[in-house]
Amino acid sequence: MHELVSFFRDEIGHPRYGSYEVIISSSDEFWEKTHDFIQWIFPLNESSRFNQKAPILDQSSIRQLLASGKTKEKLSLGTDRYKSFLKANDNWRRGYDHNHMRISRVIKCLRLLLDDQSANEFKYWVASELGNDIDQIHSESKRHWRLS
Repeated sequence: MHELVSFFRDEIGHPRYGSYEVIISSSDEFWEKTHDFIQWIFPLNESSRFNQKAPILDQSSIRQLLASGKTKEKLSLGTDRYKSFLKANDNWRRGYDHNHMRISRVIKCLRLLLDDQSANEFKYWVASELGNDIDQIHSESKRHWRLS
């Protein structure tokens, strides 16, 4: 069984940080400064540009995650936690910030493992949360969000 499927089923934890619940319960400082967990919380079927060791979903693992009721529950918890993190932090509201790529990852993950509506809701939430600050975001980041 794929390690990400086992992770979502609570059969294994992240090699360094533990279970899904432990990670989403971690501090905002952890979420800001730690870079090798987000690929587990919001997995994709493509490699990470910044964490070459991150697991990648294959078609079989995608099917297993889509069939599991835990996937929607976990992604909802993860999305809510990430929104809470973004609300409490201002660094991502201007120029270019590593959270811009994370936002793209979340949109893609929700589209892949949940549905278009969930992905679009998150994307629109980001735009709404930014408000007029959206003009300060690097154009490449906004392009990624539109295409995700």
